[in-house]
Amino acid sequence: MTLEEVKAAIAFDQPKLRAARDGPNIHVGGSYLLFENGAVAKPAGPISEFDIEIVLSNRFPRHEPKVFEVGGRIPRCADRHVNPDGDCCVTVWEHWLACATDHSFAAFLNGPANEFFLGQYWFEKTGKWPFGARPHGQKGLEEAYADALGIPNRKNDIIYHLRLLSKDWPKGHWLCPCGSGKLLRHCHRDDLIALHERIPPRIAERMLRRLKSYTR
Repeated sequence: MTLEEVKAAIAFDQPKLRAARDGPNIHVGGSYLLFENGAVAKPAGPISEFDIEIVLSNRFPRHEPKVFEVGGRIPRCADRHVNPDGDCCVTVWEHWLACATDHSFAAFLNGPANEFFLGQYWFEKTGKWPFGARPHGQKGLEEAYADALGIPNRKNDIIYHLRLLSKDWPKGHWLCPCGSGKLLRHCHRDDLIALHERIPPRIAERMLRRLKSYTR
């Protein structure tokens, strides 16, 4: 991720944001224009604005950006999806990496970031989250990971799938995660190989580490 790429991403849709290099990171700050339809055509213009700061690593998207609402509009509490240090719980990062086809900074601004602030906007107006709300902590991770894997939300099944996917190649002598009792090579190996292409080992390993951090 370069400063030029970030400036290009904000130039068209977010003219009130500014980007600057700060050591190894890139800082983006200013007024984030909120659109009802994210990246879709916006003839009606923005419906609201939020004062924000984003801290980007040059290793984006491998490193999750930190997003802060700095205008005092969103209370700093878990019920409003803001961590104690002030950064926003915009999305479960591994879920976005696994499910999105475009991992550019522009896609992040028009996707997860817009959805987060749109949810905050409608919560202010109605007291309800328009897209629902994931649980906090481990339960929220399990829900997001099960959704990314396309399996029922059962912790042991999630972990077993992720252990398989964290390998360089799914081992045929492992038991199939479907629960049939058959070896993977004689059951759903092709399905797991397709999932392995969508969720590579580095993402699966990251998911495992985050889940394990709640059980230490």
